[in-house]
Amino acid sequence: MSTGVSRLEASETGGEAAARLRPRVLVVDDEDLVRMVVARTLRRSGFDVVEARDGLDALTCIATSASDLVLTDLNMPRCNGERLCLEIKRQHATADIRVVMMTGGPLDETRMREIGCAAVIYKPLPDRLPELIAAILHDAAPASRMPR
Repeated sequence: MSTGVSRLEASETGGEAAARLRPRVLVVDDEDLVRMVVARTLRRSGFDVVEARDGLDALTCIATSASDLVLTDLNMPRCNGERLCLEIKRQHATADIRVVMMTGGPLDETRMREIGCAAVIYKPLPDRLPELIAAILHDAAPASRMPR
């Protein structure tokens, strides 16, 4: 279970570790503008943010850099959000990473919960996105469905 404070990699020194005390969010979206706006919003709210263009890039990021939460678009080329979530939850080393699915269209929320998503957030993303992410990281999310 995530504690809301980023995991520290064993190879980090004291100074590097101090820089990683902020929760790390991996933002995954194939639309550059969406990904950049979400990343900037989360950075301004104090999150450490890493970006990936699709699920395959995200899996590479996760393998090389610990994340506390993955905020991923559902529909992407090469590896969509559902497949990414399944892969994260399948591996013991990454199973505790919270996954939040973003979508602009309808989806089967029951299916998303079954595969391990902590929440679904609908686009356009709410202004209170940073607060929602913080609540999910701290196990205080009011529901698995976030407002449109």
